[in-house]
Amino acid sequence: MKTGLSLINDIDKFVPAYGQAAFWWLGQLGFVVKLGMTVIYLDPFLSEVPGRNIPAPLNPLEITHADLVLGSHDHSDHIDRKIWPELSLSSPGAIFVVPELLKDSLREDLIIPENRFIGLDDGVTADVKGIKITGVAASHEFLDRDSGTGRYPYLGYVIEGNGCVIYHSGDTCVYDGLRAKLANWALDIMLIPINGRDGKRYRDGCAGNMTYQEAVDLAGSLKPGLVVPAHYEMFDFNGEDPYLFADYISAKYPGVEYLIANHGEMILKEAMA
Repeated sequence: MKTGLSLINDIDKFVPAYGQAAFWWLGQLGFVVKLGMTVIYLDPFLSEVPGRNIPAPLNPLEITHADLVLGSHDHSDHIDRKIWPELSLSSPGAIFVVPELLKDSLREDLIIPENRFIGLDDGVTADVKGIKITGVAASHEFLDRDSGTGRYPYLGYVIEGNGCVIYHSGDTCVYDGLRAKLANWALDIMLIPINGRDGKRYRDGCAGNMTYQEAVDLAGSLKPGLVVPAHYEMFDFNGEDPYLFADYISAKYPGVEYLIANHGEMILKEAMA
């Protein structure tokens, strides 16, 4: 597992050809994606906190190459408020993409200039730095909406660039209409959680996600070029066995390619078309 400047150097040196996406898993639901020369951080969780099983692989002050930082929702393992101000300084050209509902509070609380934020909502698209990003509502136990604005606090993102299409779900359960929304794209890569949910975690304030079985069926119905399960290893109280996912998808949908990723290891995927 590469970490620190060694990992950053790997990201900097490799340039995917058109029709390729390179990505590295940072742990939890955090990834670095490189599309051509564009470096995208998805839900980077880099703060050292009690109970964390996987040490933060990167020092945010050493991340000088981020072009885009996407945060799916305002939980600390997805929008890491401790490190975003540091990222804004170490990568002064980075643009932060967040749910529109959260944009003003994040800007004010983190003291990051407004012109460095882009707010999205379900079905809303932004073109930034040669990348097209579309918000997809997420159901983090519930498909919550703000009563005043109708906006969603939890999002996933469909990211299109360099001839590739990637879905990063954020934290979500499968809800009515999610498959239909995602079927509008031919997804080359799906990055999805499998940690599930239960009463104990919910009572303890830990909102859940799709189970590994639900994740398998979502991927099986959409047939992406590659599906990568995540969000199962960071905390003892909120984990799952990824090999149960692997066993089930290989049995039920043998034509769907999957990968159990290693932290800090580059994965290169060719677009399907």
